[in-house]
Amino acid sequence: MAGLNKPIGLLGGTFDPIHNGHLRLAVQLRDQLGLASVRLIPSARPPHRDVPGATPGQRAKWIRVAVSSEPRLDLDDRELIRPGLSYTIDTLTSLREDLPDTPLCLVMGMDVFAQIHTWHRWQELLDYCHIIYVPRPGVRAQINEEVKAWIGDREIEDARALGDRLAGFVYHALFPLLEISGNEIRRLIGHGHSPRYLLPDQVWRDIEEIGAYTEPAQAEDI
Repeated sequence: MAGLNKPIGLLGGTFDPIHNGHLRLAVQLRDQLGLASVRLIPSARPPHRDVPGATPGQRAKWIRVAVSSEPRLDLDDRELIRPGLSYTIDTLTSLREDLPDTPLCLVMGMDVFAQIHTWHRWQELLDYCHIIYVPRPGVRAQINEEVKAWIGDREIEDARALGDRLAGFVYHALFPLLEISGNEIRRLIGHGHSPRYLLPDQVWRDIEEIGAYTEPAQAEDI
């Protein structure tokens, strides 16, 4: 398709808090797949998880601080601004309106991709974006038959094809996530231990200053 801009990556999550696993994945996506940029999109009210422990404003601030010195990593706060549950299909619709000539690449862990059939209007996702899924350390997940049928012949082996169309492809990026989780960071802080080197120092300093996550957390996330 002629006249398209370079693809951009979309990395969603609670970012409760943002950590080095998120950031390293974003850098790898940008550099190894030749993406124009990667947008980090924090969820306000995720449908499949508990409400995040930190406020929307805190999480947005930490992302902004974390990416401030890294070119082509950006905060996109549209889910924090939009009322109601944070459905990915609504975010993609909004992004497509803003970026009609830019391929959108939605990034997720393999474990999340294996459960994509539980998402709101999931069968419409590939009308708006490509999907990139990545391994998650220590997690084995099986894609069910309904999702396999939905993927059909849309899985590609060459990431360069992501720039040929606005949407519709599925790509398995083989670089894994670092084995860091927001749940572990919150657990450490809640028990009075330091999470330093798991997340950017400036983010940890702000968490420490405001006393966030002083109670042990239960919700699993990335």
